[in-house]
Amino acid sequence: MTSRIAKTPLVTTLMAAARTPAMGRSMTCSTLVHSGIWMTNIAACSSRGYATVLDTANLLRKSNTGTGFKRPTKRFWEKANIKTTEDGHQINLDIRPVRTSTGHPLIVPHNKTALAHLIVQEWATLPSLQIKPQSLPLTSLAARAIDIAKSEDVKATKEAIAKTLLPYLDTDTMLIFAPSEEYNGALRKEQEESYRPIIAWAEEQVFHGERLNFSDGDKGLRGNMQSDSIKASATEWANSLDAWQLTAFERAVLGGKSYLGGMKLVNQKISTSDLAQVVTLEVLHQMKRWGEVEDSHDVDWADLRRQIGSAAVLIITD
Repeated sequence: MTSRIAKTPLVTTLMAAARTPAMGRSMTCSTLVHSGIWMTNIAACSSRGYATVLDTANLLRKSNTGTGFKRPTKRFWEKANIKTTEDGHQINLDIRPVRTSTGHPLIVPHNKTALAHLIVQEWATLPSLQIKPQSLPLTSLAARAIDIAKSEDVKATKEAIAKTLLPYLDTDTMLIFAPSEEYNGALRKEQEESYRPIIAWAEEQVFHGERLNFSDGDKGLRGNMQSDSIKASATEWANSLDAWQLTAFERAVLGGKSYLGGMKLVNQKISTSDLAQVVTLEVLHQMKRWGEVEDSHDVDWADLRRQIGSAAVLIITD
């Protein structure tokens, strides 16, 4: 399946700038230029965060199908743009602000400049006037974060989201290990190499040294419930997130079916491509054995990366 749209100035600049090699642990991101009038310097941006912006820009570039990008002919605005206010970067369609589902103007914080311009990019490359969340992933996530932050009872809203996500810890992809004989041991070997460091990180950083329960395929199929103390620590951690972090965490968990993966992403301890690969190890091994189903596996893979990449961009700051 071939997908192409025109490279707008932001996409082109992001793609060119992100090819700059990282120096040491962190790097100073190159100046990004949008439409020749906007400039910003993202200081001390990690190479992982920089790659995340590039990856998301690429996914936006490929999000429209067909022979090329064609602007919808009957849309009610000419240009998506940013109006910087005291509250942050407001996303406008001409002079009208984009609004969330509860009617709040779509305004992202001043320190999320890259997010603001990628949201403008979404509207600039909108393939049709049938506006759906999947065609505007960053817009929908930003709106979700704003609605959480402006809800009548922020604490209760955040606690409700944390409660909804907690069951994913019991069924976490990274806590289920395949039998050693499957795929001649290749899948279990890769799971051990990929999952164990993430499990160890979570046990040390979030669960105060307590060990997570995991399902061992060599011992048969069984449930994988976590202890009450583990669940309490997980809930406490989730409740400590701000609205933007919690929204990113929610999208990562729902997309990757991994609570631990979402935690690593929010802490910016894993790249979007690595997380997408880790949570799909079994599918990747199935594809190696049986082959790839065109317009199914490739679409699912792109959608997963889009979801995880969008979540990651949400928490990147200048």
